[in-house]
Amino acid sequence: MSSAHVLRVKKLYRHSLKNLLNWCVHRDLWIKKGFDLRAEFEARARHSLALANRHVQDAKQVEKLVAAGEAKLKAMMHPDPYTIPTDPGGSKYMRWHNLSSTTQPGFPPNVTAMPSWLGVPEPNDYHP
Repeated sequence: MSSAHVLRVKKLYRHSLKNLLNWCVHRDLWIKKGFDLRAEFEARARHSLALANRHVQDAKQVEKLVAAGEAKLKAMMHPDPYTIPTDPGGSKYMRWHNLSSTTQPGFPPNVTAMPSWLGVPEPNDYHP
C-alpha cells in the first residue's frame, strides 16, 4: 500500500472516532463503541470468511472500501459537533482581542497585570 493510502485510512479512522465522541457523551460508552468501530475497520464484512481489510491488495477493492467508509462517515456526521471553546467557532474564541501592547496576547489584562504590592515598576516608568 502507498503511504497516501495509509494516511487516508488513518485520517478516516481518526475522524470517525472524533465523530463518535460527538454522539457518545459518556467515555465508557465511547470506548466500547470505539472498539466496535475498530473491529469494523479490521473486517468490514463480518458475515463472510474474508480476511481483515488491512491485507487487501487489490487497488480497486481498497478504493471501494475506503470510499464506502468515507460515505458512511459523511452520512453519520453529527449535526452540532463539539467545538473547543478557545478554537475558532467556540464560545471563547477572540474574547479579548482588543488588548494593549503591554499585556500578553490571548489573556485578559487583569490576569497578566503585575500586582502593585510586588513593587515591580510599570514598563513605562523604567528609566535606566
